Amino acid sequence: MDSLDLDQVVDEIIPRGDQNSKNLRPVDLALRQSLHGGDEADAALALVSEAAEAIRKLEEQSAQAVARAHNAANTVMEKLERTVARAERAEAGLRQAEAEINELTASAMQAHKDLEMLQSLLASREADLAAMEQRAASAEKRADEANASIQRIVTAIRTQLPVAASLGDGQGAD
Repeated sequence: MDSLDLDQVVDEIIPRGDQNSKNLRPVDLALRQSLHGGDEADAALALVSEAAEAIRKLEEQSAQAVARAHNAANTVMEKLERTVARAERAEAGLRQAEAEINELTASAMQAHKDLEMLQSLLASREADLAAMEQRAASAEKRADEANASIQRIVTAIRTQLPVAASLGDGQGAD
């Protein structure tokens, strides 16, 4: 393997923004120097070791990301469960309110029917009362007329009685 090929492999495994040796870490510089002048097996082992370290770091970061994702998912699930429970309580409350509204509506309708019946009964009683008042007024008028007739009869009797008494006195003297 040629040293240029190893440089490409290192750059692919460990990407660097700038290819200048100024930006390289001391380990990278040592690795490059060993690749150019030293034993290629040692350089390859160092490269594999660095790649393994990078993989371990990526695995740790992945594990941490997965743990954060699980925590976030658990938090979202708990919030969802609380929201579902609140929604179920709200639906139960809504059903209860609807049932109470239905009961109140039925009660109001019955009260309306009862009121209409009472109003009809009251109107009937008022008509009966008016008729009774009319009959009472008519009876009172007839009673007044009867009393006036009786009074005229009594007056006529009184006026006729002394005349008859005086006539009777004169007939017995004869």
